Amino acid sequence: MDDLKARHERLLESHHGALCQAAERLLEETAWSLATTALLLRAAGQDRSQVVAVGELGRWIEHLGPDLDAFVRLRRQGVDVGEAYARCRAIEGETFLGAWEGLEGQRPLVSHDDLNQFAVLSQQGFARSPRNLLVVVNWGERVTAFLVACDRQRKRPSPAGTG
Repeated sequence: MDDLKARHERLLESHHGALCQAAERLLEETAWSLATTALLLRAAGQDRSQVVAVGELGRWIEHLGPDLDAFVRLRRQGVDVGEAYARCRAIEGETFLGAWEGLEGQRPLVSHDDLNQFAVLSQQGFARSPRNLLVVVNWGERVTAFLVACDRQRKRPSPAGTG
């Protein structure tokens, strides 16, 4: 098992109650929308688990606005910061500059495109059988997202010593 998958598994185990709550809510939903249930986990700090709507993830994760998505795409393609800045400034002009200046002192973890990708992943999970829940993890320095089958909790044996 790769390291990230193992870290995800450990985090899910430590947030089992929230995972079960979110999975039950998701199973009750009849159609996918931006109000569809997701689970947001934080590796540290208070409120380490939170059941949220997919469309509200942007409220809980610091992110870049859509005016900077082109810059992020260029950087992810390996374009140098200076060149990406120059291209975006040439194409988007004042809109890009305003968004860039609004970043002062902030360190957003995801882009607007990433938030859209989370919604797409949630839709894919909703359409699966068994239905899958979107889990988004804010590690502090980065954010990851993955799907978990909602029936996973029902297959787990009860802890030893109960009953």
